[in-house]
Amino acid sequence: MSTPVNKELQRLLEEEKSLKSRRQFLMSAAGVAGVGALGSFGFSLNSLAAAAAMSSTALPTDYKALVCFFMFGGNDCANTLIPSDQTTYNSYVMGREGSLARPLGITRLREELLTLVTPSMTDGRQVGLPPEMSRLKALYDQGKVAILPNVGVLANPTTRTQYQSKTIELPPQLFSHSDQQRFWQLGVPNYTTLTGWAGRMGDLLAAANSSAAVSMCVSLNGNNAWQVGNSVLPYPINSQTGANEFWSFWNTTRRNAMNALNADPRTGNMLERQASRVYNRAVTAQDLMKTSLAAGQTFDDLFTGVPADIDPGLVEDYMEVQQSFQMVARMVDARDRLGHKRQIFYIGLGGFDDHDSLADHGDRLRIVSDHMAAFYAATVRMGIQDKVVTFTASDFGRTLKSNGSGSDHGWGAHHFAMGGAVRGGDLYGAFPSLDIAGPNSVEAQGQLLPTTSVDEYAATLAKWYGVSTSDIPLVVPNIGRFARPDLGFLPPV
Repeated sequence: MSTPVNKELQRLLEEEKSLKSRRQFLMSAAGVAGVGALGSFGFSLNSLAAAAAMSSTALPTDYKALVCFFMFGGNDCANTLIPSDQTTYNSYVMGREGSLARPLGITRLREELLTLVTPSMTDGRQVGLPPEMSRLKALYDQGKVAILPNVGVLANPTTRTQYQSKTIELPPQLFSHSDQQRFWQLGVPNYTTLTGWAGRMGDLLAAANSSAAVSMCVSLNGNNAWQVGNSVLPYPINSQTGANEFWSFWNTTRRNAMNALNADPRTGNMLERQASRVYNRAVTAQDLMKTSLAAGQTFDDLFTGVPADIDPGLVEDYMEVQQSFQMVARMVDARDRLGHKRQIFYIGLGGFDDHDSLADHGDRLRIVSDHMAAFYAATVRMGIQDKVVTFTASDFGRTLKSNGSGSDHGWGAHHFAMGGAVRGGDLYGAFPSLDIAGPNSVEAQGQLLPTTSVDEYAATLAKWYGVSTSDIPLVVPNIGRFARPDLGFLPPV
């Protein structure tokens, strides 16, 4: 069954009527059969929307969800996935400023690392996680967490020589927070687009949901580019009550009056009619959210407050992320009541821009680890752990070298994917060299050149989520430029 064509997409189809076939469009737009990706032909939002209307992606009958946990500020990946064999650990310490490193808090002690078994690392190197990530490490050991090393925004596969000689197209404004956050979420760093790769997935699969009253794209971190599609939009909710109750301060009489006013069909004013439609949709969504959540589990026993030894300055962050993951668990539990076969969630945590000090970085990683693990436990309780994948994202990594007591903006970074379906217990991609003069470092401060693109990361998730192989270029337009459209950390569908 194909995705139904709505009126807007029908209009876009008319604009694309000169195209002879879907195959011709994909070849010209996405670089199929070696033609090259979108760059040769220009990027058209109208064209992409029109192609989505001709999607070969079948509407699913099962349930699946994706949860993105975005670490704002640029996570220091060198102190997240750390060499634990003595030789590579020595390179790590020297790269982080030698004997000055430990007194300034820029490295982690080798003896405190939680060493991982990594079948794909056959060169004698070993890596480990900091002790604050013990709960995520336990899931890794169970095969429920995979690690994606050195992922970043790329316009093309890029070598150190190409970067330094400026002979390859690069993402604009490298090392800029706002730009790299946006490119991570849009999935197209070399063209202007208003849609994100989660939103484009939503365009293909939203019709599988029996109700559109509540968007399949739910955000616990406000509006964002990642969940914006041509036909789907992010639905921001709060972590305590779910839907933001915009009339909570009204009495019943006022609410009834507002409802009556917006239900009045007599107005001939187009703007008034549209305002009424928006109001009524919001009311319907809020009421459905409220009743759906009230009828479900709360998972209070899995999300149990703040540990006594957490940094006092991070208590608020700890609680906010805890409540966000708990709300996502409740939304997943309410999936049938909401009429959802597909859901996409967005959670964020700030504070990773560690220029001045990495002293609290370990506790921030604890927030990541504790709440990803608690959320996984919630999916196990619901019996759908194989149907939900949680993954991390961030602006970029950080420099290997210290700037005194912290680190500066980098590029490639390490990420985690978690779920019952994840082929965990290993790294997917090469752990980079930590030699400042080596092939993975492109600047004097040790910014890592990504060896895995966000495109490949996104395409792997999209394929598992239900996007057909032939439709992956509609979600990740530049995927034809990269060698690995499937990184392998999720099973074939």
